[in-house]
Amino acid sequence: MHVFYFPYRHQNKIIQINTDILRSLGCRVSPLGEIFQCKNLIDFKKVVVLNWLEDQPYLKSYGFVKSWLYFFYYLLTILVCKLTCSDIIWIKHNFKPHVRDGKAFRYAFTAWFLDVLKAKQVTLEEYIGSQHLPHPLYLNDEELRAVSDKFIKPIAIKVAFFGHVKKYKGLHNTLLSWSKDIPLKISGKFESDEYKHKILDIINSRNLNVIVKDGFVNDEDLENLLLETTHVLLPHEDNAMISSGSFYHAISYGCNIISVESDFSAHKATLHSFVTINHVGNLTLKSLTDNYVPKERVIQDSLRVYSRETLTNSWKDLLNVH
Repeated sequence: MHVFYFPYRHQNKIIQINTDILRSLGCRVSPLGEIFQCKNLIDFKKVVVLNWLEDQPYLKSYGFVKSWLYFFYYLLTILVCKLTCSDIIWIKHNFKPHVRDGKAFRYAFTAWFLDVLKAKQVTLEEYIGSQHLPHPLYLNDEELRAVSDKFIKPIAIKVAFFGHVKKYKGLHNTLLSWSKDIPLKISGKFESDEYKHKILDIINSRNLNVIVKDGFVNDEDLENLLLETTHVLLPHEDNAMISSGSFYHAISYGCNIISVESDFSAHKATLHSFVTINHVGNLTLKSLTDNYVPKERVIQDSLRVYSRETLTNSWKDLLNVH
């Protein structure tokens, strides 16, 4: 089976993980753009897999004209896929684009177009109700064993927020009620100087025990951060995301999760004891200490649901390959 995958490469490791699994199933995986080659246009058994396609017109690197050109280009691509492919698998990650504020007409229109053409909509979480493809852990079984050897015992409570620091993640709202006795480290690139100053103003005005490190976090630094962290904070606003890559990255290193109430976190709390949902103002250092789940147990419990084997079997069902 020939699978055309979008995007073919991405800084999010989930792309590499999924394409590696497809290849292990005997699929030939190619970039989506190659679908326009004559030999590929006449292959009516091919399958297309789309991630974040509806987000593309809103990338900051595009100017006004370029963003509209890409919008129409991807609409044409979707139409060609419908006419020449056996299946279009649309992996939907979010409820709205995370690269802009305000109205998102092109996002909504692209999603509507995919629905009209009956693309097979797949999400990374089963609570949505549609067919789902489980989000994998960011480390494979061998890497998890290697990381487990680096765990430090005993470990003091340390909370971290990592990744792109964007307004939709709701960090500013969480800091307004964050307990002064809980240490927090923020590591990641801020979306703007304006938002960074807003966060710093809240921290300084409330005299919080918060350290801010603005800038891109490389893989080595992130691993070191998560190894020494007991809890990762996910303050994401509800109805913004379907799944959270930060959640899976954190539990890959055995971190407990602190989350504000959302459909996503409520679902995860029913599956795992290491997920804490609370109005953040009610959290205390003592409550986090008393309810802490050791890193080894977090990983064991996570593998029960998010193993590579589970993901592979889901791809087999999705592609009807057995």
